[in-house]
Amino acid sequence: MLNIEQYVQCFENCTLRYLESLAMLGLLVEVREEECAQRRFKRLIGKLFNGKTVSSACCFDEETAQSVKIINTYVEIAKRSNAIGKLTVAEASKEGEL
Repeated sequence: MLNIEQYVQCFENCTLRYLESLAMLGLLVEVREEECAQRRFKRLIGKLFNGKTVSSACCFDEETAQSVKIINTYVEIAKRSNAIGKLTVAEASKEGEL
């Protein structure tokens, strides 16, 4: 089983692009928007395949809306491919090994 804490380095106040990359790797299963204190700003809350959550920093609502579309596209692709949480990490080979 993949030890997600070894590879996910940000859990709070992450960039939107970071959450998008987690979705691209098949590690996110869903995302939702949450209002921030400042008007027209929102943050994204993403649920990882192991049940833990990650959140973005507060960003302009148009940016978060675009990221939600991108993340949902990646999540749907991963679901169709049955790839949610199945990231495999290739180990670096020792020099001289084939």
